Amino acid sequence: MSYEKFFIVLLILTSLTGCTQEHDQKETSDQKQSANPLTNQSEEKSPPSRKEASEYVPNPQVTDDRQLVVMGNTVSDEKGEAELIAYKNLGDKVKVGPMELTIKEAKVIHYRPSYSMVDFFHSYTHEEKFDFVKVFVEVENTSEQSLNFAPIAQIDTDLGEQKTWEEEIYLEELNGPFKPGEKKAGNLGFIIEKSDIKTFSITTSKVFDNNKKELNKEKVITVEF
Repeated sequence: MSYEKFFIVLLILTSLTGCTQEHDQKETSDQKQSANPLTNQSEEKSPPSRKEASEYVPNPQVTDDRQLVVMGNTVSDEKGEAELIAYKNLGDKVKVGPMELTIKEAKVIHYRPSYSMVDFFHSYTHEEKFDFVKVFVEVENTSEQSLNFAPIAQIDTDLGEQKTWEEEIYLEELNGPFKPGEKKAGNLGFIIEKSDIKTFSITTSKVFDNNKKELNKEKVITVEF
């Protein structure tokens, strides 16, 4: 799916959400669940709400790896066990037109999800344990207009693997509409088959305004471990 089609879909979904918001607020939680037959199947994929760019919000499906900075160390919780394979502390800001993207850190993680999370990850892989490349980013709309932007539209590893935004596992709502001056921060992760990578490249999306007009081209950022 092209970046342009991705944002057209997002704009349509945003307008539909606004039309139904008043009606949804009047429903009880039980009524909402019964009205949506997909609620039970997708509740583990529900992303955490993001209030402030600096506020940490636990991810509902992936283990918290904030303290995992030494290769070979592991952390575990009720969601699974994560082992750090590669780590890079970053922090450089990249301007994509009026959108400012900061990649704070990059990791390669070996992950064994808990039994309760197996169904969620089956939509990405049927392996009981797997590796994924993960970045923590901060994104800011520095303009005075609403914009559409995705910090990672695609990644490519030096071992020939390519993943797109549709295969992202954290689901922390970092893509899509940005209000004027809005900041977002969070994780983006992509399952890979070959973990011994030395570099990978991030391709951002283009920047669009609310009228689907392209304002800026995408940028490619290379991360080296």
